[in-house]
Amino acid sequence: MIEAPTSKFIVRPGTAYVVATPIGNLEDITFRAVQVLKQVDIIYCENSSHSRRLLQTYEISTQTRTLYKDQGTEPYKGIIEDLKSGKTLALVSDAGTPGVSDPGSQLVRILREENIPIVPIPGASALTSMLSVSGWQVQPSLFLGFLSEKKGKKRNQLKEWENFEGVLTIFESVHRIRDTLSAIREIFPNSPILLGRELTKIHEEILKIEPVQTLESLKFPEKGEFVVLIYTNPKKMLNGRVGDADTLE
Repeated sequence: MIEAPTSKFIVRPGTAYVVATPIGNLEDITFRAVQVLKQVDIIYCENSSHSRRLLQTYEISTQTRTLYKDQGTEPYKGIIEDLKSGKTLALVSDAGTPGVSDPGSQLVRILREENIPIVPIPGASALTSMLSVSGWQVQPSLFLGFLSEKKGKKRNQLKEWENFEGVLTIFESVHRIRDTLSAIREIFPNSPILLGRELTKIHEEILKIEPVQTLESLKFPEKGEFVVLIYTNPKKMLNGRVGDADTLE
């Protein structure tokens, strides 16, 4: 068991906490997150069985429930009533921050409409982790999340940002990573790409793909989850708008 130091943090009655959990390494959780998860009345999970290992590691015995998308006429009525009576809850996803590219945004939106206090508890992020090791300190950076599973629509989504000058970030699954890289190369033929696989996990791998490299020659285990950075129009930016010559290796 990994012990966190004693904290004076105390949850507030009637409050919902959106808690970021590790994206791979169980030690990448904040002390405050552990305290929140121990103190709230209930933890709503993307999948409670998946969260069990994390909770057991930190000896968190709080009751858990899997959060299902509520399609009723009064969505999440029971949760709202609990919070208004003074109970507290934490919302977690399988990895990372709920409501970003993971489930949870519907519940958060409804709680906000009910004027229920919502507090973010930040933590590990695949997005910021990847940007921090890119060396491309470029503004703006744009997060596109997951693109469409349909090849044609995916290419259209990328083409919308064909003239964007900055860094584009995309999340992708193992099943579509090759097609997504092909679409990126098609739309951004002169852009370097940074490919992150299994970030923070034991088999973490980060590859830089230069425009001159063929995707066919690119070798990496097609397992796990991916984060892709696209450095659009780098020469134009270096010639007077953003950054300096050190931003590219």
